[in-house]
Amino acid sequence: MKGPKSVRNPFRQRTTSLAGRLALAVFGSVALALVVGTLFGLWQEVARYADDKRDALTAVAGVFAASGARATATGDGNAARETLRAIARRPDLIYAGIERPDGSTLADHGLAIRLASDLDLDRGVSVLDLLGSRTVQVRLPIVEGGRPVGSIVLVADTADLTARLLAIVRASLLASVLALGLGLAVSYALQRSITRPIAELAETMERVRADADYSRYARIERQDEVGVLAGTFNSLLETVRERDARLARHRDRLEQDVADRTADLSEAKEAAEAANTAKSSFLATMSHEIRTPLNGMLVMAELLAQADLPDRQKRYAEVVARSGQSLLAIINDILDFAKVEAGKLELERIAVRPGEVADIVVSLFGEKAREKGLDLAAYVAPAVPRTITGDPVRLGQVLSNFVNNALKFTEAGSVLIRLDFAGGRLRLAVKDTGIGIPSEKLPTIFTAFSQADQSTTRRFGGTGLGLSIAQRLIETMGGSVGVESVAGEGSTFWAEIPLDGSEIELAPPLAPAAAGIVVAVEGGATATALRQRLYDSGFTVLQAGCEEAQAAHWIIDASALATLAARPGTGGIVFAIAGMGDPAAGAVIDAAWADDLLRWPVVQEELDAAIAALSAGLRPSRNTARRPAAAGALPQFPAARILVADDSAVNREVAIEALARCGITDIVTVADGQAAVEAVQASRFDLVLMDGSMPVLDGYAAALAIRAWETEAARPRLPIVALTAHVIGSAATAWEAAGMDATLTKPFTLAGLAALLGRFLDPAAASAFAPGDRAGIEARPEGSGLLDEAVLGGLVEMARTAGGAFAERILGLYEEHAPLALAELHDASVRTDVAAAASAAHSLKSMSLNIGGRAIASTLARIEGEARSGGACPTLDAVGEVEDLLARTLAALKGKLGPGAGADTAPLRAAG
Repeated sequence: MKGPKSVRNPFRQRTTSLAGRLALAVFGSVALALVVGTLFGLWQEVARYADDKRDALTAVAGVFAASGARATATGDGNAARETLRAIARRPDLIYAGIERPDGSTLADHGLAIRLASDLDLDRGVSVLDLLGSRTVQVRLPIVEGGRPVGSIVLVADTADLTARLLAIVRASLLASVLALGLGLAVSYALQRSITRPIAELAETMERVRADADYSRYARIERQDEVGVLAGTFNSLLETVRERDARLARHRDRLEQDVADRTADLSEAKEAAEAANTAKSSFLATMSHEIRTPLNGMLVMAELLAQADLPDRQKRYAEVVARSGQSLLAIINDILDFAKVEAGKLELERIAVRPGEVADIVVSLFGEKAREKGLDLAAYVAPAVPRTITGDPVRLGQVLSNFVNNALKFTEAGSVLIRLDFAGGRLRLAVKDTGIGIPSEKLPTIFTAFSQADQSTTRRFGGTGLGLSIAQRLIETMGGSVGVESVAGEGSTFWAEIPLDGSEIELAPPLAPAAAGIVVAVEGGATATALRQRLYDSGFTVLQAGCEEAQAAHWIIDASALATLAARPGTGGIVFAIAGMGDPAAGAVIDAAWADDLLRWPVVQEELDAAIAALSAGLRPSRNTARRPAAAGALPQFPAARILVADDSAVNREVAIEALARCGITDIVTVADGQAAVEAVQASRFDLVLMDGSMPVLDGYAAALAIRAWETEAARPRLPIVALTAHVIGSAATAWEAAGMDATLTKPFTLAGLAALLGRFLDPAAASAFAPGDRAGIEARPEGSGLLDEAVLGGLVEMARTAGGAFAERILGLYEEHAPLALAELHDASVRTDVAAAASAAHSLKSMSLNIGGRAIASTLARIEGEARSGGACPTLDAVGEVEDLLARTLAALKGKLGPGAGADTAPLRAAG
């Protein structure tokens, strides 16, 4: 609804216009000037009147004074009055009088009474006084004989002043009319020459504003200020028209520009995605290619180190194993960092026991701490929840990075893990007694590829990625990390993670204990953790030399107890702490100097059981006391039945030997995924080790088929483990989508394989396998490069363990399957089938690496890489080169592994 239109006041419009204001200004100026001029003229006229009146009266008074001088001198009043009668002839004189020198009147004529208000012109008067008075007077002395004999006074009225003033006013009014007329004429002329162009310009502006019509122009009549203003306005309109034209052209091109830019963005996005895919593919390929030979090196170096070798050769093997583990740690750090940088790191949310995470970490790093002569322990505060919701792997990775860093930079002393819970946040802290960090280096300590002193990279090793990865993992969990350190005294790295109160299970309250206990442990971290834990449980922690120590319980080092050669107390329970392989452990149990053992590093599960026994005062019997396991022992699973699915015959034989070290001899092998599915459906297995890339049906499809069959036939779930060298890319996570239960990533150790088996299989009761005697061997330098002498030596060593036919069986399988793979490569080259060529090259490369064919494997790796990354199919000449290398390799292998061949060995290198 429109409101009422406003009605303009015409008078207001006229009076407020520039022309009206100009006319009003001219009129006002002229009128003001006339008024001021008239007033000034009147003022001047009054002043002239006063002067003229004084002069006239003075002249008349002089005449009367001369005429009446004699009468005045003689005092003749009648003669004086006769003289004054002549006043009647002047109508303006109203009084005349002659006064004696004493002021008395001798004679007068006119008004009988003189007014006090008569102005005395002789003394000067103001204009205002003259306008306010109706009479004026003059006084003139009468002189006779040169002496004054009296004075004459004349009084006249001022009636003629009004007439003179009115004449002036009439003349001024006439002049005013003429001046106003002239002013209005000038105003009208100015309006036409000045205001009219301005009004026209204002009207043009109003029309432009109202109609948005920028095609109009303001008319320019003269090049004066108004003309300049109109020209500026026209320039502004021209600028607006040009802008509108550009906007119109831009609007016309906008759709095309948007389409072009969208296409550019799409191309840039595709290029970025392609680059990211290429990077991921490169990392995945490089990881696979590095891990494949590294797996063989680590596994066979470990087997060799466990053999009965001379000290020097054993030390060589241990150096190889440790170096390989360091290289593997660096590779894992780089790959984890790449995952975090790419934002592809996903966190699980499952039930986690923080205490178990701490136990796993101290158990994992216990051997490393023992080798460096350091003490390692974990303390879990009573307030820490029993169960939380989180990612146990990543939580353990953070704690492992902290501990690994602490062990690396600590030469003497201890490393203590501490878990606390307060304010809804779980705090993980690792304190060491190492070299510490200078304060100026603390702000960059969590930066990737950064260390406190770059010289430590050469001294201690590492990439500087561990702490950066830990920080990013904790930040992904919504927490924070920090460090407190003093150079030369040690450091404390900590992480705090917020926990949802609805996703935690609090630990049950501790049953209070009133007994006393002595902790006589040399390790600083272990002693601190035990004392605090026992104090939390209500025990009174005593010093070893106090009087109450004799009747108290004891926790003491097994080595110290063996030196003491007696029970340290008279009535308490004694627990001895011993590491793996400590000879004092069995001795103190057999001698009844200790009632039970606590493994070092102490884990929460065993400590909880020990505290429960101490609280209840229950002494373990000698039959149930724990015995130390031999260092380096592997758990045995002699009752297990395993299916190994791998398309490489060489890899299958290596898997058989590795499983045999864990006591498994009931092993079935198949060469493709379809055969694996059929084997599972036809027979019972406890575990399946499944390769991912196999012919007919790959391992992931085979796992899906097995899961579908289990559901359809209502069969129990069979554990399926993916054995792969892929750790990033789609191949690294394909096992999860395929329904597999776990993955064993190459390179792996025998301990890693045993740990994986332990997750799914029941080990044999009271059985542990320690490597048996091995014949001493000497390493032999590498040959010409055709063969890998280390792999050949490892095969011979495995043959000594598995039986003399092992090497011949391996050679026979390679001689049987290698030509078939070569024929597949030749056919793929003829058909220009890039995928088939890459698969055939990979298969032949894998079996060649396992048999020691270094040169042919290198050539095949190049062919596979070109096929997978560049889409290039090998030429027939390249296939011919492989055929020549295969013939030479087989001839050389027969000389090494055939009947009657030598048995010189070196660490075995397995690949997959």
